Amino acid sequence: MRYATICPVNNETLKEFEFDSFPDLEISVKAFNTWRRLAVSERVAYLQRVADVIKAGKEQYAKLITTEMGKPISEAEYEINKVLSGFDYYLKNAARFLQDELVQTNASKSYIRFEPLGIIFSVMPWNFPFWQVFRFAIPTLISGNVSILKHSPNVPQCARAIEAIFEQAGVPNGVFKNYFLTNEDAGKLIADPRIAGISFTGSDTTGSILASQAGKHIKKSVLELGGNDAFIVLADANIDFAISGAIKSRSINTGQSCNAAKRFIVAEEIASVFTEKLMSAVKKLKVGDPLDDNNQLGPLARKDLKEKVQRQITDSIMAGAVAHYGADIPEGEGNFVSPAVLTGVKPGMPAFDEEIFGPVWSVIVVRDADEAIATANNSVYGLGASIWTADKVAAERFVSELETGNVFINDIVKSDARVPFGGTKRSGYGRELSEHGLMEFVNIKTVYIN
Repeated sequence: MRYATICPVNNETLKEFEFDSFPDLEISVKAFNTWRRLAVSERVAYLQRVADVIKAGKEQYAKLITTEMGKPISEAEYEINKVLSGFDYYLKNAARFLQDELVQTNASKSYIRFEPLGIIFSVMPWNFPFWQVFRFAIPTLISGNVSILKHSPNVPQCARAIEAIFEQAGVPNGVFKNYFLTNEDAGKLIADPRIAGISFTGSDTTGSILASQAGKHIKKSVLELGGNDAFIVLADANIDFAISGAIKSRSINTGQSCNAAKRFIVAEEIASVFTEKLMSAVKKLKVGDPLDDNNQLGPLARKDLKEKVQRQITDSIMAGAVAHYGADIPEGEGNFVSPAVLTGVKPGMPAFDEEIFGPVWSVIVVRDADEAIATANNSVYGLGASIWTADKVAAERFVSELETGNVFINDIVKSDARVPFGGTKRSGYGRELSEHGLMEFVNIKTVYIN
């Protein structure tokens, strides 16, 4: 796929970019040998300057995000603010996370050191083009590593802007580099002995390929992949509160979020009322120009993504599901899809089995909590799940039973710098964010002095 900015509103090609030649890794090696020897406080100071540049350019970066991948401008602004919250968390806590940890043993002194690994290669997606890059980069760089980025080909200007932010902040050359790489060169980069690890966020299909390449060369990898998150509504739930969460979780980024709720598993006692209210709320969502603050849903990021969502809806209908469509969509060549509620959803349908990356609410009716848990776990994915109930004590049962990396009770699944984020099964392995995410790309070294 070529690197190009193609407007999702009308599929007009705005700008194209040539592929870069294979990276000169000695630039990154040299940068690492200097960067790793800085005190944590010195790296913090550099990254504070990066945060300051982002804060000063919030509006321009938000508009760039919306222009390239089509999310509503208000959500793009929120994404930039979320990036700044990630900086705030790590700048305050990194020194504590990385300090030596004394351990009592039979030695006269023993402790654990946390040291950087080297050059970490990141392959990042288009759906949160700033947040996904920085949630990896901040802890990775602050712990002393350096990074090379291969961003998604449909957000090349975001990639260039991120690299320019580091340059404008005065971060030494080579600490963070972006390259427009072919897939072949990305594979060669993973194989190069100077690369210490890879971080990938994207589809499980691509993640499997990259994981096999990393494994072949015995490289540490962290994968944050797809999701088919369950949104479980029990009979005693506050239905209006749950509807609010259902709309928010599924409509974020026009439904293009890995941790969005996708399967709405509802107790049969309240299924009729819940579904009617859900359809009413979905019909009120406004679809249109993402630069217009009055619209909650924009176009999907690419034409092929729109076609895939439409195909998944059609195939689910042919298998017995019923579609209840929401707002009319703008005419023209854009990647708009009408939001839809699918009822009668069962295993074997794309709406149940697959991750639908668009504004589609798939409703599944269950008899009780046992069936809700079994239905939620009936997925190749295991990223997150949310449970909506008035009985928080009873909800704790779901925490141990659900096969996911994240469980939220009476709230939507979301990432937060203060807690780890990641999945199980085909949703990947490893964690991002929090202290646990920072530790993914450090050498945890035991020191034993006798």
